[in-house]
Amino acid sequence: MELFRFLDWVLGLPKPLTLQFNQFLHEYEEKKKMPYITSIERMGIEKGHQEGRQEAVIDILQTRFKRVPKTLIKTVQNLDDLSFLSKLLKEAVLVDSLKTFKQMVALKQ
Repeated sequence: MELFRFLDWVLGLPKPLTLQFNQFLHEYEEKKKMPYITSIERMGIEKGHQEGRQEAVIDILQTRFKRVPKTLIKTVQNLDDLSFLSKLLKEAVLVDSLKTFKQMVALKQ
């Protein structure tokens, strides 16, 4: 599949081969019961999850503590570990102070 995608991207297949490829892709997706997702698409999805969690952590902190230091915001925006961001999301809801939250973030760095 990846070879076909690469060839389609690099060579710009003629219309008959494009139709044949599309038919093959459709059959493949039906057989697997899911659409084929390229590695680049998977990376984009993961990036979206990462950014969503970052924004959620910041929004929760701003809602709870009103003023969140820009340095802490930047630090959260630079985190890319999804499991750690999920943990921080929960902690942002429960933590007793920004100081405690900063300490948790500092442990990761």
